[in-house]
Amino acid sequence: MSTCACGKPADTFGGFCGRCAALQTLGLEPYTSLAEIEEAYRTLVKVWHPDRFQSDPRLRQAAEEKLKEINAAHDYLAFGAAVEEPRFVAEEREPVPEPEEQPAETFKAREPMDEEPDELKRVLKRTRRRSGKKVLPRVLFLAGGIAAMVFLWISMDFVLSANPKTQRSWEEFKTEISRDVHAGIVRLWGNATDDLHGSQAENALPPAAPAQSNEPVPVPKATVKTGAKTKAVAPARVVSGAKPYITPGLTPTEVLAVLGNPTSSSGEKMFYNGTEIDFRDGHVAGWKIDPKNPIRVKLWPDQALVPGQHAYAIGSSKGDVIALQGTPTFFSDNEFGYGGSRVYFKGDHVVGWKEDPASVGLRVVAQ
Repeated sequence: MSTCACGKPADTFGGFCGRCAALQTLGLEPYTSLAEIEEAYRTLVKVWHPDRFQSDPRLRQAAEEKLKEINAAHDYLAFGAAVEEPRFVAEEREPVPEPEEQPAETFKAREPMDEEPDELKRVLKRTRRRSGKKVLPRVLFLAGGIAAMVFLWISMDFVLSANPKTQRSWEEFKTEISRDVHAGIVRLWGNATDDLHGSQAENALPPAAPAQSNEPVPVPKATVKTGAKTKAVAPARVVSGAKPYITPGLTPTEVLAVLGNPTSSSGEKMFYNGTEIDFRDGHVAGWKIDPKNPIRVKLWPDQALVPGQHAYAIGSSKGDVIALQGTPTFFSDNEFGYGGSRVYFKGDHVVGWKEDPASVGLRVVAQ
């Protein structure tokens, strides 16, 4: 009988003793600690688990056979000779069976099909036991943090919305947050789409970049129509790189240059999700902003406020309302909307209003 390299009798086809053969199956050296054996065993179980090869029956069967060898080697090393010693055959060597020592029935008895469920159950049980202890605390901690943030936001919204002094600024802050979040989602979604599909011009030479300029970019002059008259509004100027505003008087081409293609259109209307832009005679004449899908719109007053004026009343001009109340989220010739509140006009002058206590407060003269 041949002798293994470690000095023990070699009782396998590969010329190894039982321990060296088991270590070779786990890819370990002869002098390996028990901790290293356990670590190698866990790694190999994850690599050769049959559930990873469900789409290919041939690979799944091969993984099951390999997993049996790994489990047998681990049990032999962990529990000693009390467990059946595994038999290992090197793939590159062709074994020469000896009928009197290695009968064919021995190999058939090594792989009974009814033992497979027990093998899988034992491995899955170990995996669940290790992973379950780490995942549950993390999930509970994350859920608790999200619940605390939601509760804090609801409390702040309730307190600040109920206070007339902070109601307007809080509503403007929520609108800004909503616009920033929406823009971030659109930007991330666009980047993810580009990464998924790739750029068609990836290998093409980039076009020459235009000369950069720090000069402000002018936006076309906007107008506010008031009955039969049309008043010019001071043009907006934004820093190069900033997104321009949508203002009255822009053409559909200019709107497309700022916002891109709409989600839908009908007649003289463009829709960007829930936001609506109205046109008349080929120019922007109004809008209705969806708080969940805001866009950048702007109106400028046609004249400065009278010194000391802090509210508007019946007969005040549209410029006074814009200067005091800001750009409306709903805009048409005869009506401005601020959230659920409305200001009504006849021509260029205020004729009435309807204030929604649960929405944006109007800066009107107390009556």
